[in-house]
Amino acid sequence: MSDALIQALGLGVEIAGRRIIDGVSLSATRGQTVAIVGPNGAGKTTLLRALAGLLPSEGELEVGGYDPRIIDAAACAQTRAYCAQKPVSAWDYRVSDLGEIIGDPAGYAHWLTKLQLGEFSDRRLSELSGGEQKGAHLAMAFAALEEPFGGALLLDEPAAALDLSRQEAVRQAIMAFAQAGAACVVATHDLSFAQRCDLVAVLSEGRLIAAGEPASTLTPAIISEVWGAWASSAS
Repeated sequence: MSDALIQALGLGVEIAGRRIIDGVSLSATRGQTVAIVGPNGAGKTTLLRALAGLLPSEGELEVGGYDPRIIDAAACAQTRAYCAQKPVSAWDYRVSDLGEIIGDPAGYAHWLTKLQLGEFSDRRLSELSGGEQKGAHLAMAFAALEEPFGGALLLDEPAAALDLSRQEAVRQAIMAFAQAGAACVVATHDLSFAQRCDLVAVLSEGRLIAAGEPASTLTPAIISEVWGAWASSAS
């Protein structure tokens, strides 16, 4: 493995006999932001969950020097933070309880405020909209990784369902983590955000079509190939 904080070589995922991710190699070093993009059904969420060690997969995988598929959850939490596209909680916690769960209520309260959600700290999750629930769980991921900054941040559609000002707050937080030394990998449909990232990985039908800087991956030819001619003309 290289010096990358996140390194996957030939990663593959099969679910119910169907190949969802096929031989994907991807890396992110400290201070880098990597956008995983592609149309619906391309495998973005599955790839992100595999990188987080949450799915059985084949191939080589290291996050923070460990294989997240085989180390225990407590050790894994020291090297990476993950937030799902639609976080689900088994209990109807108060929002502030999420800070207690990660053992950093002050840090969690700080990130709630940064994401413009501080006013909801005493509410239960069931009282929040889908976007507000997402923001509450994002604050949890950010607070969990804040000390130290040198971990891996894996986020699935972090700005989805948020209003415009909160979307930008999330984007700025991701960039701040990267500038402070984290490796940030984000699955997103937002190509304008992907343009702001250091690297872009373009997925289609579970395969890596292109990977590199935005200027070389988000070209009209690749966009047309992966999303269709309408997307190229719309851009």
